[in-house]
Amino acid sequence: MRILIVDDDYVSRTKLKALISSYGDCDAVYDGALAVSFFERAWEDRAPYDLITMDVDMPGILGQDVVRKIRAWETDKKCYQNGKEVRILMISSMKDGKSVFTSFSHGCEAYLVKPVTPADIQKSLGELGFAPVKK
Repeated sequence: MRILIVDDDYVSRTKLKALISSYGDCDAVYDGALAVSFFERAWEDRAPYDLITMDVDMPGILGQDVVRKIRAWETDKKCYQNGKEVRILMISSMKDGKSVFTSFSHGCEAYLVKPVTPADIQKSLGELGFAPVKK
C-alpha cells in the first residue's frame, strides 16, 4: 500500500509517518500544492496512492481544497484504483462543524481530530478497509 501524508507541521508529519508506516510505504509533504503534484506523479508512474492523510489548515491551499482538486482530477482522468477513489483521511486540529462538514462534502471518507493516538489511526484505517502489513 502507498500512503501520502500531507501536513505543514514537521512534528505532525513525523508522528503520522511513524503511526502509519506499518500499513505501507509513506511519502510525506508539507503543503497542498506538493500533495497534488505527488498524487498526479504517482499516477504517471503507475504507482498511485491508496491512502492520503490530509491536514485542513495549511498555508497556501487548505486541505479541503486539495481534496476537491484530487477528486476533480480523478473524475476528469477517470483514474481510479481498483474502481475506487483514493481514500482520504483528514487529520486536523480543526474540530468545528463547518471544517468537518466541508471536508466530507469535498470528498474525504474519515476525519480525526489531533492529537491522534495509535488506536485512533488503527480504528479509522480499519474502517477504511486497511490493515497493517505483516513484515
